[in-house]
Amino acid sequence: MTHPKHLIQIFRGNRRIASGVRLTKYFALTVAHRLGDDREQRQRPVIVRLPGGRRLEGEVADCDLLTDMALVKIIFRKGESVPLPGVDFDEARPGESWTAAHRTPGNGVVLRGTVSDVSVIYQSTRDNQAVNCHRLRHDGSCGNVQKYAGSPVDREHQDPDRPSVVLGLLVARPTATTAPADTLFAGVIKEAVRRFDSFRFRPEPSRPLSESERIYTVVQDPQAEAAARKDETVRAGLQRAGVSSYVNLRWNHRP
Repeated sequence: MTHPKHLIQIFRGNRRIASGVRLTKYFALTVAHRLGDDREQRQRPVIVRLPGGRRLEGEVADCDLLTDMALVKIIFRKGESVPLPGVDFDEARPGESWTAAHRTPGNGVVLRGTVSDVSVIYQSTRDNQAVNCHRLRHDGSCGNVQKYAGSPVDREHQDPDRPSVVLGLLVARPTATTAPADTLFAGVIKEAVRRFDSFRFRPEPSRPLSESERIYTVVQDPQAEAAARKDETVRAGLQRAGVSSYVNLRWNHRP
C-alpha cells in the first residue's frame, strides 16, 4: 500500500473500520456511519494509524450524521514535535478526474473516476437544515467501494513535488438518492468546518501566503516606539527584564 502523508486509517482493536484525512497536526476527519449505530458506540475511542504504520490513540471529538463526517483528535505524546500533514484542500471542478487516496491491500486497486456535480444537496432535515456534497462517478474498476469509506478524494494528475490536493471525503450513499449505481458521494471539507461547533480551523498553507492573501500584516511603528523610549516606566521595565531595546510592532487586520 502507498502512504500519502494525509491518509490515515481508523481501527477499533485490530479491525480497520474506515479511512480518513489529516486536517491539522492533531485533528483528522473520517466517516460517522462506520463508528457505530448509536451515540455511545460512536464515541468509543479509536486507534489511528498514521502514514508509515505508527498507531496512536484517538478520541472522537465530534460526530455529525447530517454530513456523515466525524472529527477525531489524535493523541500524541506530551511535548512531541508533530509535523503538519502534507495536504491542500480545494474546490472540485465538474468533469475533473479524481482518485481515492486509500488503496486496498494486496492488489492495490485504485478507485477513480470523474466529478459529476459539485455542491449538491447531500442530506436535509425537516427544520430546513441542509448540507452539500460532491457527486462523483467511478469507473467501475473496484467491485466493493465500501472498503474506501472515509478515503480522501484526491485530485488526479497532480504535481508530484507538491502536497496532495484533497477535494472531499468518501461518505455513505444517501438512502433517498436516485443517483445511478456508479455514483459516489464526497463530503465537502468546508461543510465539516461549518457543522463542527467544537472545532474551527483554517488549514495551514503549504506555501508562504502572498501579500493579498494574508489576513494580518505586521508593520513597525516608529512613532509609538520613539514615544515609548521616553517613558520612564517602559525604560525601568526593560532594565528589570535585562533587555536593552525593543521594537514596537502594529498588527493590521485585512477584512
